[in-house]
Amino acid sequence: MQFALAAKLILNMHDLNNERAEEIRRIPLIYEVKDGFKLIEEAVAVSGVMLKHWHATYLIERAKELGISLCPLCERGEAIRVPPADLVTPEWLRTDEEKSKKYIEIISGSEEDIIKSCIGEDVHGFLRTKPSPTLRRESLIKFSWLLPAYLEEVAENVGTSTPFRIIQQSRNIREVPEKPKELAQMQMPYPRAYAGGVYGFVSIVNLEHIGFAFTSRKYVVKDRYKRQRATIEAFIPMITGAFGASLARALPAAKPLELLAIVSKDIKVCFPSPVHPIYEDYFELNKEVFKGFAEAFKTNVSIFTYGVGETKQEGKLNIERVNSPTTAINKALEELGLSGE
Repeated sequence: MQFALAAKLILNMHDLNNERAEEIRRIPLIYEVKDGFKLIEEAVAVSGVMLKHWHATYLIERAKELGISLCPLCERGEAIRVPPADLVTPEWLRTDEEKSKKYIEIISGSEEDIIKSCIGEDVHGFLRTKPSPTLRRESLIKFSWLLPAYLEEVAENVGTSTPFRIIQQSRNIREVPEKPKELAQMQMPYPRAYAGGVYGFVSIVNLEHIGFAFTSRKYVVKDRYKRQRATIEAFIPMITGAFGASLARALPAAKPLELLAIVSKDIKVCFPSPVHPIYEDYFELNKEVFKGFAEAFKTNVSIFTYGVGETKQEGKLNIERVNSPTTAINKALEELGLSGE
């Protein structure tokens, strides 16, 4: 059972990536254009770390609704992947002595113990450094960077070599000092960067190994299907633009443009990475990639699309176009048999 996603959105007035203080990340990207290739040295991009963070946040919310187990840290929205056991105290964990001891016992135990206790560690992986032996679980969900599409017509209209723009807006102070004189000085505004553009990202989820302990080579949770369902449903806020560094004041003015939800119920082998939506021909390329994948592994693959493609059957590949991005996710859940309680 496998799932992959490719999404393209308009995101205006966003503050999506503040991994470095008060700065939106800018990176070099190579684009395909009419005459070949073009290097943009400062494209406004968002790392996969930020996307992974928001998926984990929405996964935790959905897990609470479905009654799926969470560790004390994920329970309160702090998705720290298995802290060193010698740092865990009741005060740090914000719980009582008994629960703190139980948590230390779990994170000091086996991979089975840890993934049974929390969907966060199960899906997003962890690295335990203390106590020995070191124990690592690779993330079952992978994200690309959120990258901007290059729009030649926009670049031509603004008359520059790049269509990307960043604006500065002032914000107030973060803390209030004790002395009035210092307060007056600190009331001076400081800049915060915001940006806009057409962005895309891809993600792959290894649904087959949710609830599976790699060390013992067996499934160890009873609510595996609930966990798989919650993992896919956690994408729904993201594909409508509900993610970013400053949602309280910079919830992106978002519009979903295109989406591919790619599923196979029977295959156990991980999907190939979808072609990224920053490329204009990404849909046709993905269609051929997953058509070839279905033929090679003799399995059925379905792509539920929004905003792109047409409904058709090509060999073992089924393409169905739907009327909204959330419907595409719902169709994927139905195909996988995960839409029920």
